[in-house]
Amino acid sequence: MTINKILHPKLMFSDITHGFFTRKGGFSKSPYNSLNCSFNVEDNESDVKKNLTLICNELKLKKLIKLNQIHSSKVIVVKNKDYKISNINADGLVTKLKGVGLSILGADCAPILFYDKISKIIGACHAGWRGVIKGIIESTITNMENLGANRNNIISVVGPVIHKESYEIKTDVAQIVKKTEFYKNNKSILFKLNDDKYLFDLPLLIKESLMSSKINNFGDVDMDTYKKSSLFFSHRKSSHENFPKEARTGRHISVIGFVD
Repeated sequence: MTINKILHPKLMFSDITHGFFTRKGGFSKSPYNSLNCSFNVEDNESDVKKNLTLICNELKLKKLIKLNQIHSSKVIVVKNKDYKISNINADGLVTKLKGVGLSILGADCAPILFYDKISKIIGACHAGWRGVIKGIIESTITNMENLGANRNNIISVVGPVIHKESYEIKTDVAQIVKKTEFYKNNKSILFKLNDDKYLFDLPLLIKESLMSSKINNFGDVDMDTYKKSSLFFSHRKSSHENFPKEARTGRHISVIGFVD
């Protein structure tokens, strides 16, 4: 079975393996077809396990650490290979262990992968607007530094995420965004459509956060999950297509790990 993953040139090193995976090439049935990697969306558990095995085999990793993502700034440091692999309430992971994949699930929010090629430390975080504003990016970097990384050496890549032209928000969220230093530094994060609607540039908010954390070497796969919902899961697209019923969609996965 062939699964699709997107690689970024900034993370092409011989000692690490990575991939921003699409929704294609797995075992899950509609509406989770087919490489759904989340156990929390009512998909068949056996299919999800088989999908995760595919990911491990593709990246030549022994195990994946998965999070219950809660839109927080909480980061877990994985210090031993016996660390539990699921039911961890947090939004970031860092490690220096080999053979262990740090994974982030997505369906519009951004996965961000980090690598310090000098100190050999990796990180990954889940970045929706709430998490970015709460400081998940800075928290991930700080936890990498606590392991021995230097932020001047950290490379970061932003994965598939909903883009500005696809992301309409109302005044309540816009007012929260406007209070941030990120918005004050770059007003292009929001574009006002009318008195109650804005277009919101989440990738730009993320990049302002990276720059605020003194991460200057970053890349972006530049893919819109909403517009490319045939390639990625998009909660917002599913919400629009199924309205007024509840959205039902899977989660694609992004992973970084050290080659064992």
